[in-house]
Amino acid sequence: MAVKVSSLAERFLNMKYRLRPEYGQVNFSELSRDLQGCLVCMPSKLDLIKPAADVLPALAETFSDRNIKILLTSNIDPQSHEIIKKFIVIKPLAYDLDRFSLPKKNFIERIAEGGLAVAIDMDTEPNFFNAVVALKAGAVVRTAFDKGVGLPYYNFILGVPSAEAAPRVSYRAMADILGNFKT
Repeated sequence: MAVKVSSLAERFLNMKYRLRPEYGQVNFSELSRDLQGCLVCMPSKLDLIKPAADVLPALAETFSDRNIKILLTSNIDPQSHEIIKKFIVIKPLAYDLDRFSLPKKNFIERIAEGGLAVAIDMDTEPNFFNAVVALKAGAVVRTAFDKGVGLPYYNFILGVPSAEAAPRVSYRAMADILGNFKT
């Protein structure tokens, strides 16, 4: 089941969160030092799963002292992919979503267990479900490609992936940039 948030819920939450000033810039190394979790939100398009998964070992090396959780919102079977199945995989089921296809509180709590220092959204297109999960789960650093979503959902925006570049190149660049902030 691919997750698609209702446009009505998206508009409401955009208004709600844009009015809240508590989400702002953060110092990555200071604030994430004691938190152990890292959430990687995989892309929703099936053709982008493989190139995104190929950089998971590099992210695991960057965040070697953290529990890395993988959020899958596409119809892929996590056990069918050799790299993904090595991590803690969380996949929303129908009972994890409210009527607007937003995550329920117990789903967010399951993701946030142990504290989240970093949430990485690997989707190259706006994925409101990933953005809401990263924000509500309390990730200190929420990063994604620049896809027009921005604050308050993400506080560390990476450049727009080049249209000519293969997705593998964009994901590798993301992993390299995050590697520079190794704590």
